[in-house]
Amino acid sequence: MKLAVREPMAPGTTLREKFENLAKLGYQGIEITTSSRPECVEEIKQACEATGVQPTITSARGGALLEARKEERDQALQAHKVALEIAAEIGALGVISPPLITVKMQNRPRIPDLSPLYTRAQLERLLAVELYRELAEYGAQVGARVIIEPLNRYEQWWPCTLAQAVELCREVNHPNCRMMADFFHMNIEEADIAAAIRQAGEYILNVHLADSHRQTPPRGHTDFRPGFRALKDLGYEHYFALECQVPGDPREELARVAEYLRELYEAA
Repeated sequence: MKLAVREPMAPGTTLREKFENLAKLGYQGIEITTSSRPECVEEIKQACEATGVQPTITSARGGALLEARKEERDQALQAHKVALEIAAEIGALGVISPPLITVKMQNRPRIPDLSPLYTRAQLERLLAVELYRELAEYGAQVGARVIIEPLNRYEQWWPCTLAQAVELCREVNHPNCRMMADFFHMNIEEADIAAAIRQAGEYILNVHLADSHRQTPPRGHTDFRPGFRALKDLGYEHYFALECQVPGDPREELARVAEYLRELYEAA
């Protein structure tokens, strides 16, 4: 089980300190978020070489991929391409992309409904397929993938379930377009987390871990074991990244969680 932590959660005041502390606490990876910028690439590579902690994903910074305004979509498209370039250079899998979170959570203008020609949902889907296909093709050129993230209905209109994200990946129809699974969102949207994981299968390229109330496991009521079993059966070999609140001393809590998750995974 390869464990990672989102960059803002890692203890330390500098990026190098975050890498060093994660190595000491038993984590093999870090998801690059605030440092997902070209000017940070050399610092990331040096920290990785010194500690052995591997950058696992990057984040796109700027714009909104499915916004009504073309300039915002263009900005997001370019930001995704930069994030793909960074991912390739630092050895990360790719860039995580929840397509509608920025529009919903920031109350941005949504693509208009053009019924009876096209509904809003149809337009958003058609646009998503075209944009993700362009990003997947660019990712293939540089050596990274675009990773679609389904979120719960309160953060994103669509995709919300793993099945919806898989459908989108299939419509994009490119090997460099994949998706991820997040236990916090699955706890809200999936009737059966393990079954959803099994059906998504090889499309899953990244996994996020958080308990039912988005704190560190096992402080909530999520049963991770069936999902872990499904991922083991699928032969999942990528990272399990914490994306949650860390109560108390982060060093003590992250060390405890790493030990707990590995024991739980082995027993699943």
